[in-house]
Amino acid sequence: MSRGRLTARTSAAGVENVLALTYGCARAGTILQMLPSLPFGMEVSPRPRLYLVLWLLAAANAAVVLMVAVLRRRGLSPAGVVVDAALCTVFLVLGTLVVPVQDRVGSWVGWAPGYSVAVVVGMAGLRIATWCVMVTVVTAAYVFFTAEATDFASHSTITGNILTLLVLGCIARIIVRYISRVAADADAARAQVAELARDEEKRRAELTMHDSIAIMHLLTDPTLPAATRAQLCEQAAAEIRRMRAYLRDGPDAPYRSCAGKPGATGDVALLDVLNEGMSGFADLGLEPALDLADGVTVDPATAEAVRGAMAGVLHNVRRHARATMVIVHADAERDRARWIVTIRDNGIGFDTATTTLGTGLGRQVLAELERHALTASIASGPGLGTRITIEGKLRP
Repeated sequence: MSRGRLTARTSAAGVENVLALTYGCARAGTILQMLPSLPFGMEVSPRPRLYLVLWLLAAANAAVVLMVAVLRRRGLSPAGVVVDAALCTVFLVLGTLVVPVQDRVGSWVGWAPGYSVAVVVGMAGLRIATWCVMVTVVTAAYVFFTAEATDFASHSTITGNILTLLVLGCIARIIVRYISRVAADADAARAQVAELARDEEKRRAELTMHDSIAIMHLLTDPTLPAATRAQLCEQAAAEIRRMRAYLRDGPDAPYRSCAGKPGATGDVALLDVLNEGMSGFADLGLEPALDLADGVTVDPATAEAVRGAMAGVLHNVRRHARATMVIVHADAERDRARWIVTIRDNGIGFDTATTTLGTGLGRQVLAELERHALTASIASGPGLGTRITIEGKLRP
């Protein structure tokens, strides 16, 4: 079976298929148990033709149940189960006309009681009210079938057989209901996982396209200085390579440099990550001071998050801050086992209490860094510029 079919079929449908096949095979097995006693049953029956007709009807009914399970991959409908139980009741009642009294208990010549066990088990999927009625009807028919057999079988045997019907019916109902509920929960969990995966893919796509959209927006500005336009074109080329890598390798692709080449499979130097994030922003008057973080490394996933956050902050500065200088400072505090990156601009700033953060600062910086166990904070005020701090733990 193909993987597509496996994922398309729900757990509930699979459970229903298995239960239907199990029940159909059990019914077929009951007929096989009845088969060896058929010749002798016709021989001792007071009405052998009617005995044969009832036997064939029971066999045909079992074949229908099995065919429905195989062809439709499900059990009988509730109406079909009721009809099945009604036929079983008919077999028990008419069985008193064709089965000798001495063969009605403990013999496959009187096959109707054994047949009724399989029928009662098959009622497990009915609603509780319908189930109670049909089990009561079949049990009453069994009592009628064995009522005259007390001279040949003890009351305890007949009572035990009646309890067998009731107990097996209850056990089958409990098991079927429990398995069906587990399957329904599995389908709900699968749907939730799929929804979360779609949300995660949407989030990653937004982060991947955010910088590209910011670049394209600025490139449409006819008043953009030529030097800044040249840097934006360089950044646009890098973003094209990055988006191609995303489309080719998916959201879990390894850390890549701005040139689109895969980075190291192990740890990545924090200084290299910061330098890549600052690439193409010379028009902002960058003043990097990164030497104190020399030797600090991060894992590839964290490296991509920090690079994206750095680029997102600088894009935000370019679009909104009207800054003439941006200071990027990195430090490693060995005694506190952490590294700190601070990005400060001298732009117009904003009121953090009343301003809603957009995709750049809200998702690409704060939320994305938090997902990688990094701490980020924003401090700003009107006319005071903006300071963004990123903190992470030093790796051993």
